[in-house]
Amino acid sequence: MAHAIHPNYPEKHEANHKPEMNKGPVIKFNTNQRYATNAVTATILREIADEANIPLQDVMVRNDSACGSTIGPIISSGLGIRTVDIGNAQLSMHSIREQGGADDIKYAADLFCAFYMNFASVDATITVD
Repeated sequence: MAHAIHPNYPEKHEANHKPEMNKGPVIKFNTNQRYATNAVTATILREIADEANIPLQDVMVRNDSACGSTIGPIISSGLGIRTVDIGNAQLSMHSIREQGGADDIKYAADLFCAFYMNFASVDATITVD
């Protein structure tokens, strides 16, 4: 999951990274490496999503704002596999009234299907120096 922009606290997000519900899965980035996404893994996912006509959003947590982490950095460093942290945008994460977009569930399911069907062919086109 990813924190959607909260209408009462829009300043908590970077100006160009304001994920919204029902606008597609969110690729999560963090300069402090609390998420495992990097340029290569984000590019692969974007290519797959583009081919399947699935919208994606980006979120970059502000440097002066603490954020949680995922198991992504541990998995990618321990296993050496390409990892991308994604989630659907939601409001009120960890509260008793979490809210997410109904459309995002289908976008995410379609993205996962497209990923498993097309990863090998897209990955073969990526060259990392």
